[in-house]
Amino acid sequence: MEVAIALLILSTVLVSSLQLVSQYADERVRMRERFLANQVAWNRLLEQYKTAQNWPSTSASKTRRTKGVDQQAGRDWRWQLQIEDAMGQDLLRYQVEVYGAAAARPTATLAAFFVDRK
Repeated sequence: MEVAIALLILSTVLVSSLQLVSQYADERVRMRERFLANQVAWNRLLEQYKTAQNWPSTSASKTRRTKGVDQQAGRDWRWQLQIEDAMGQDLLRYQVEVYGAAAARPTATLAAFFVDRK
């Protein structure tokens, strides 16, 4: 009887530990995806910042796009840029949403306010 109870306790502990390891692995994958999506969003915002500051750009046509696909870590990431007027003279709000390959909801969303010096 004691051996059966000990095996029951041991199996419960092992199943719980396997579930924790599985959750850790899933969370690690989600964190990596969010990190990569944030990288894409920051790159898009940086391009817009350079344009707003009238910095010379090697890819002038890229900075005016509001949708596109960037590659990060061997994967394609869809992004969408929204530009809105904000309160203040020449103040614009830039928001970038980045989606994974088959994601319906954005994996990352970043926003920034820039003064457009054009």
